[in-house]
Amino acid sequence: MTLRNRLLLLFLPLLALILLGIWQLSEHILLARFDRDDRQRLYDEVRVLDNRLAFEKKRHLDLLRSYAWWDASYRFVAHPTPGFVRENLDIDMLGNLGFDFALYLDRQGRVVAQRWEEARLAAPQAITGAPSPERLRQALLRSALDLGVLDLQGDPSRSLAQWLLVDGTPLLLLSQPISDNLGQAEPVGAIVAGYLLDQRRVNALQEQMDARLQVQAGVTPGDGWRALRVPGRNGGALLSPRRVLDADTQQATLLFLDSADTPQFSLAINKSRVAYRQGQEAIRLFLGMTLLITLAGLLLAYLVLEFWVIRRVQRLNRGVANIGADSAGPARLADMGRDEVGQLACEVNQMLERLERSEARDRAILDSIRDGYFEMDDSGVVLTVNAAFCRLLGYAAEEVEGHSYRELLDEQDVARARGLYQQVRDGEQETTFAAPFKRRDGQRMVFETKVSPIVDAQGQFCGFRGILRDISLQVAYQQRLLDLAYRDALTGLGNRKAFGEQLPLALQRCAEGTGLALLYIDLDHFKPVNDRYGHAAGDAVLVAVGERLRGNLRQPDMAFRLGGDEFAVILEGVDCSTAEALAGRLLACLNQDYHAGEQRLEFLSASIGIALYPADAGDTDGLLQAADSAMYRAKQQRNHYSRYRA
Repeated sequence: MTLRNRLLLLFLPLLALILLGIWQLSEHILLARFDRDDRQRLYDEVRVLDNRLAFEKKRHLDLLRSYAWWDASYRFVAHPTPGFVRENLDIDMLGNLGFDFALYLDRQGRVVAQRWEEARLAAPQAITGAPSPERLRQALLRSALDLGVLDLQGDPSRSLAQWLLVDGTPLLLLSQPISDNLGQAEPVGAIVAGYLLDQRRVNALQEQMDARLQVQAGVTPGDGWRALRVPGRNGGALLSPRRVLDADTQQATLLFLDSADTPQFSLAINKSRVAYRQGQEAIRLFLGMTLLITLAGLLLAYLVLEFWVIRRVQRLNRGVANIGADSAGPARLADMGRDEVGQLACEVNQMLERLERSEARDRAILDSIRDGYFEMDDSGVVLTVNAAFCRLLGYAAEEVEGHSYRELLDEQDVARARGLYQQVRDGEQETTFAAPFKRRDGQRMVFETKVSPIVDAQGQFCGFRGILRDISLQVAYQQRLLDLAYRDALTGLGNRKAFGEQLPLALQRCAEGTGLALLYIDLDHFKPVNDRYGHAAGDAVLVAVGERLRGNLRQPDMAFRLGGDEFAVILEGVDCSTAEALAGRLLACLNQDYHAGEQRLEFLSASIGIALYPADAGDTDGLLQAADSAMYRAKQQRNHYSRYRA
């Protein structure tokens, strides 16, 4: 990731964090304050509505009292007359007083006189259902009696004013005891009056408020409801907690209770969240201006960093990147001033000088040693080699570097090398490994490597380093010593010592059920060759015998010279017929003419004795005796092979 991108990733989240912080502070402080203002305004509207409704009850109760504390009404209830109803209880009186109904009740609850606004009763705006006028009259009278309008207790001032839900219809119910003009006579009954709370009256209330009203059914109050008016003869009211309907609307509910503390109906007051919306708009404007100013500041800071820092760092980076092994001559960074970037460039130049001196010293040391030096990463890819390594294997450095060590070893040696490298990873400081390596010309040469781990600055394993030493001469010398010990110097066949070690091993390999044949071979008339033509001619004959034996045997059959003109052949995995067939071929081959200089030696022949394991003998000594006995029998006949006979 570039420095420019890192700075962007640094500043952009910081900018986003600042804006998020401003937005959160605005939401939790400013908008919360605006929201409290809206809530207070809503409760103010509720108080205005409550006061207005209380005034309505008081005003209508005062009007009703003027009719109830009246001598004419007092006398009418005691002695009803039709004239009183015509003169004082007509439909115009209801309209002027603002009532939809009025009833005169005596002490026994009988209706002495009544007047109803039939048009209103015929189409009441009920919350639930659609009651008939007659049912509504009966329900209203029953509710009035249940609330105790006649529970006067001899008190002319024991009035009643409550908002009720009667048969699904919201209404205002008023009651005033009937007494004389002074209100001192014992009540003889009561006047019950009121009006239905229809949409017209709701609209009239709504016009006096900055809110919308909605009549709803009564609800069961829950947590957070508080008493606005304690229930009594004039009912009660509960105020709900504020409820936010959406981003623009808030609501409070005014629940009306009767004198028995029973919920009747409620008025939902919906008011716009003006302050909250205005606060949101102001905050959006503020955030927008803050974002623009911050972006402008960020752009200015970015330009300053771009031209004063980033581009100079880029030049420094390009200069360092251009310095490498392929650079022609020593490379240095240009002067970049005297600030921190310039000081860094100066320090890099000094470090390059020290590094060049160190690399030159190390390279001189590595190139001066005769052994090969190499470094590999953890996966076995060659990273660097010295000149001696390339000289020993015949590769150029670029042909080895970047390639796996596996390309230089045979498959069976790769597994050994992996085990060696695992030992180095496990903590062994130095491990030796010897194997044939593939040279570029196709030859296999044996090298010994001493491998040690490479660790980084944190002490963690990160690769291998090793020394490659040519041990081909040592291996050849060791092999030469083995040949001298186990190989006949004249014929190149195995000698008697090798025969003595290989025969028991062959018997062990054939112990699982496969057969083995031992052939003893002796040359006929060999002594006259030495006597007549000299030992050189005899040696030439023996060399020819060795070549003919090697040319007619298959792997893993083995031929040995036991001494003089005696030879032995070990055949593994054969039966009697196969052994006799091979003996016949060998006899024919060995009976061909030999030469001593220009002289043909036609008199030479061979005799072969055959012994089988386990048919003729079960151990080494027995098999040797059986083969010797068979050869002796063949020797008597000359130029024959003979199978052992017990």
